Amino acid sequence: MRSGLSGSVEELSEKIASGLSPVTIVEGCLERIHTLNGQIRAMIFVNEADALDAALQAEREIQAGRRRGPLHGVPIAVKDVVDVMHWPTTAGSLLLRDHVAQNTAACVANLQAAGAIMIGKTNLHEFCTGGHDNPWFGKVVNPLDASRGTGGTSSGSAAAVAAGFCAAAIGTDSGGSNRSPAAATGLFGYKPTNGLIDTKGVMSIAPSLDCVGVLARSTRDVRLVTEALTGKRFSRPRDSGSVKRTGMTIAVCPALTGAPVDSTIERALAALLDQPFVRTVEIAFDDTEQFVAAGLTILQYEFARTYQDSIERTPDLVGDAVRVFLEDGVGISADAYDRAVGIREDARRRFMVKMAGLDALAVPTAPGSAPRLSDELTQVNGEMVSWGMAGGRFRRWANMLGMPALAVPLDVPDGLPVSVQLAALPGRDAALLDLAETLTGT
Repeated sequence: MRSGLSGSVEELSEKIASGLSPVTIVEGCLERIHTLNGQIRAMIFVNEADALDAALQAEREIQAGRRRGPLHGVPIAVKDVVDVMHWPTTAGSLLLRDHVAQNTAACVANLQAAGAIMIGKTNLHEFCTGGHDNPWFGKVVNPLDASRGTGGTSSGSAAAVAAGFCAAAIGTDSGGSNRSPAAATGLFGYKPTNGLIDTKGVMSIAPSLDCVGVLARSTRDVRLVTEALTGKRFSRPRDSGSVKRTGMTIAVCPALTGAPVDSTIERALAALLDQPFVRTVEIAFDDTEQFVAAGLTILQYEFARTYQDSIERTPDLVGDAVRVFLEDGVGISADAYDRAVGIREDARRRFMVKMAGLDALAVPTAPGSAPRLSDELTQVNGEMVSWGMAGGRFRRWANMLGMPALAVPLDVPDGLPVSVQLAALPGRDAALLDLAETLTGT
């Protein structure tokens, strides 16, 4: 069997430039999907003919000297809330089983223009709100450990990269949905500044929180794919030597999550920041509980306004978890929503002041390592806690505050990787990725 992809986008791009055929790459990915997807359940739609046709076209263009850039011939998977023309977009739900996209999402069109090859659609939590056990497509199994899950909601996107089905994947993030599965699978998961990547052609979950982002094996891969998604080059990365000479100031903010984390994460984060060019400061966050509750109110209210009619017409075509989530959203009044929006705006204004002059913020991505597949619980200092429910504390803050946030994997001796998020002020995506590359060397 051809081996699955285990290297980065950057490494694969170099091999393609040196003569490796995109057709050979895609054939290997498809063979690996055939062999392993029945166990992992990362992919819910694969169009072999389209992928092979695109690979052959890429091969011919590259051989003719018309290489489009570093993503030309690189296979990428897409979360099944993002439209690819003539492919189904189901949101992981039976309700949309017959929905076929008539156009391609703007961000995917940008990827295709850069020469990337769409290999298929990935599994997810139903409508990005259901639990980890999708009633129609099943639980996504963690390729690092079959007894563990991946978190979500971009569960299949993370598993597809970790399993070598593709070089990178596109997910969506309305409250941590890229960063959560990246943390569970040892990947980099990116949520950009709100609005940086065009969401036209992407199913909305909560319009004021929704973002499109990347799951990949390195910071440099995240940069390459994000640039392609936006259709724009970021500013040239700063030389890491100059960054190390001038230093960087990174804030920690335990009050932002207001919850304990496992000691392995505390040690791994301390080791990451224990570098001679890093200065750390602790900053405060006010009214954490009110802020967390406001985030859930906004998410549920906006979801209900979007999907109430279609789900209530045929409620048996969605799972129990989605119905409960919708019912909670329907019960939220417009006044309660407006109050939650006011809380968000006040928190954003105050926190931006605290972040002024700082290079980044470091926050654990999850309270523990990858959750158990059976019940999505993770161990935190000997106690089992919910991985998914922790999202409201550990991850949704970035969507609420509009900040770019990158989940960074951290190795644990004799254990599964853990993860920390690095975040920056809105609009400072390029600077954040520069900083992350300097810290991690990838």
